[in-house]
Amino acid sequence: MLGLSRSRCHKVARVLQDYLDGEADGRTTAMVAEHLEECRRCGLEARTYRAIKSAIAASAGDVVIDEGALRRLRRFAEDLADPRDGGTSDACH
Repeated sequence: MLGLSRSRCHKVARVLQDYLDGEADGRTTAMVAEHLEECRRCGLEARTYRAIKSAIAASAGDVVIDEGALRRLRRFAEDLADPRDGGTSDACH
């Protein structure tokens, strides 16, 4: 079961941004929505992306993006999506 969870997390990570942007097809949307309900780690990633997107939209034009912060955020997202990460087993079931 653990291997299936990691595989599903990896699949979700690959399509998460499309899902959040409303660009995923119906089948993908259903798969991602179901997984986000079951997986704390992927759910946290989705909430983080939504919060960032909302913050940027709320301050439209007033934001000066710190390149260091942007790199750290990208690294964080990549770490969450990395199927080799041993921590995934604690958050996914």
